[in-house]
Amino acid sequence: MNPHPFLSEILSQKRPFSFAKLARLEPRDCTFVWEIHRMIRQSLRYGLTIAFCIAFLGGKPTQAQSIESSTSSFKINDRMPEDIQHRIALIVSQYNDMGWDLSEYLADDRFQYIEGITEKFTRSAERRIESFDDYKEILAYEIKKKKLAEFYTRYSAELLAAEKEFGIPKEIIMGILGVESEFGRYKGNYNPLNAYISMMAEDYRYSFAEAQLIELLRFCKRTGLDVMSLQSSYAGAMSYAQFIPYSLNRWWKNSEEQGLYHMPDNIRSVANYLAHFTEIEGNVKDAILRYNTSSLYQQAVLSLAEDAKQVIH
Repeated sequence: MNPHPFLSEILSQKRPFSFAKLARLEPRDCTFVWEIHRMIRQSLRYGLTIAFCIAFLGGKPTQAQSIESSTSSFKINDRMPEDIQHRIALIVSQYNDMGWDLSEYLADDRFQYIEGITEKFTRSAERRIESFDDYKEILAYEIKKKKLAEFYTRYSAELLAAEKEFGIPKEIIMGILGVESEFGRYKGNYNPLNAYISMMAEDYRYSFAEAQLIELLRFCKRTGLDVMSLQSSYAGAMSYAQFIPYSLNRWWKNSEEQGLYHMPDNIRSVANYLAHFTEIEGNVKDAILRYNTSSLYQQAVLSLAEDAKQVIH
């Protein structure tokens, strides 16, 4: 009998098994693979004799038992579709295997599955629109442009200091903050943990969401922030600079320990991020594409930066 293709992949890998791939299986396949994986792990830990005793004397767990063991300390919202509940249970098992307990977050009243999160990505403005004029309209560009003078008046000292420290033009920093959050008006309407679990539950950009959720948990553990209180975009980007967790852990400048919405820290963090990628790319224009790979986005930031020059000079 040929082995299950998923089992073949497990056996051929040298790195530890990840439940990320298990979560992609259809429910009818999961019980079989789970049992085989359990036998393999027991074999490696305790020897073949004990493993086979467990397998044959202990009995084969049903699909319901597998999910129940994953969710013993919390209850998944039963109003969710059954396949989503099943996938979230497997995600909890995956993270538990990596040393992260998600049960307390999913038991929180603030946890929410974001239904249709995949479509929010696939129908984003950068994917739907080709004309820069149409893109500017979606961005409410003229509103952002009108706020340039007020923003510079209020934060000119911080912008000049960041330009001096990191070598990034203050106008470019203003362009990023204007496009990303309209100079601090926008914080996001989602929660990052909810966003990443929802992405994994819908199997959209699974590896990205899997890695970002770990980065998010590390960031909150280090800073003491309540992960469920955070606001983000549907992609999990936070702060006025709209940093994803990976970026927060590497380029965020929290100089005054005032959280994610202290504008001077956002200014320095944008400059720090762009300085890093300017060194890699060789110029700041290409570094902007490391923020967002859309050429329309890059054009909007550079256009707003040119408008900022008119305001400053």
